[in-house]
Amino acid sequence: MNSLFSRDVQVKSMEQTVKHAEKYLGEICFLLASYTRKTAKLRDKADLLVAQLYDFSSTEDPELQLGLKNLAEDLAMVQDYRQAQVERLEMRVVAPLRAYGEIVKNKRRIFTDFVTVEMLFHAKALEVYTHTCHNLEAIDTQKDLEVASANDSMLTEQKCLLIEDKGKQQTGRSFQSTLASTTSQNHRQHSNHPPTARRPHSTLERQRGIEEEEEEEEEDNEEEDEEEEEEEMYESEIDEGQHTSRQSYAAQYAQMRRSQK
Repeated sequence: MNSLFSRDVQVKSMEQTVKHAEKYLGEICFLLASYTRKTAKLRDKADLLVAQLYDFSSTEDPELQLGLKNLAEDLAMVQDYRQAQVERLEMRVVAPLRAYGEIVKNKRRIFTDFVTVEMLFHAKALEVYTHTCHNLEAIDTQKDLEVASANDSMLTEQKCLLIEDKGKQQTGRSFQSTLASTTSQNHRQHSNHPPTARRPHSTLERQRGIEEEEEEEEEDNEEEDEEEEEEEMYESEIDEGQHTSRQSYAAQYAQMRRSQK
């Protein structure tokens, strides 16, 4: 009787143990699966954060840009480790818990693998976050301020040079305009002077014309004198009675006048 009673107690205890294992391990499996899914979602959100950090770094000054890029790279590296964590949890923890036939035998190994996976992830993450902390401390914003001030000084110098160039161009244009005005005035003066300069030329022509007229008058007077002398000679011959020689002399006189003309 005692042996039967003890055997029944052992069977009941074993059944109770199996029931408790099925109950709690089922809940643990569900929670670990949810934990794995949440970890995967955290990985996805971290990937979005990395992308935003890259975009933000492209708009900043060189020193801060380098620090933000290093931070984004480190976070991306952590997410790679997180991806490995998710895969290991799925393969080594969640999948074995779903196989209820091997629950009792392998429950210690399953929880050991869970802790090992978490330790591996956090160890790698700690290394990366340590490197990230050093990079963030090495950011020197003073260099960015110096670069910005240097750029401002260069811009002001360029503006001053542009203003000087514009002033030189304006002075050159004003000088050219004054030269153009003076040359136009000189042209106008020259255009006004030529009539006065032409007057001596016209007077010279008039003097030449007068001299030519006087010479022609003198020639006419000489011809008239010659004609008078010839007429006197002709009259003297008439008085002497040489009528026969008058015609021959008149013909000679006519030929002489024709030859002179």
